[in-house]
Amino acid sequence: MLKLPLSRFFFFLFAIALIPADVDAQKKSEWKFKNEKDGVKVYYRKTSDVHEIKLVTSLQSSLSGIIHLLNDVDSYHRWGYKLTEAKLLKKVNDKEFYYYSKLDFPWPLNDRDLVLHTFLEQDSASLRVTSTSKAQPDMVPENKDIVRIKTTTTKWTLVPGANGWVYVEYYINSNPGGSIPDWLVNMAIDVGPRETIKNMRKILKEPKYQAAKLAYIKE
Repeated sequence: MLKLPLSRFFFFLFAIALIPADVDAQKKSEWKFKNEKDGVKVYYRKTSDVHEIKLVTSLQSSLSGIIHLLNDVDSYHRWGYKLTEAKLLKKVNDKEFYYYSKLDFPWPLNDRDLVLHTFLEQDSASLRVTSTSKAQPDMVPENKDIVRIKTTTTKWTLVPGANGWVYVEYYINSNPGGSIPDWLVNMAIDVGPRETIKNMRKILKEPKYQAAKLAYIKE
């Protein structure tokens, strides 16, 4: 598998310039390595009530194949961990859209839902692609039986490598709302990333993703 330096990820860059007075704050916000299984490295941290997860892996696919999957909202339930529903709300263009999704939470907790605004960018020199999504909680009326997640940012970073491999980093910063038990947080951190990537790897082998060629993505 392709091995690229983790220094490409911007979260590793901020620590260098911190002055001594900020050392304690830095320690409190450092990423913690959770584990590495099935070719997926998982990191996490918690600041106040916000949980952050970062996974690092690589996928054998073209950039267009992965972007086609990330933009195919109707297929999200096939690979997103505990995602039971997803629908496109508004497509601005090929690189920007809004969508709704619903997450299955175990009883007695209420399910969660969220509305996200996604926008895609590609660096013309490195060909690195980033797909960033931010919560837009007021775009769709809330359901009284579902807790609306109002604070979320996710980011996919894709870096093309040799022999058909793409280096992938996925980051999520979210406040899931309400009191979440530790066992559920641990399950989401430990199981969720691996299951998501395992599903993506399987789906990316399908012909429509293998043959994808997007005019707005440079390979």
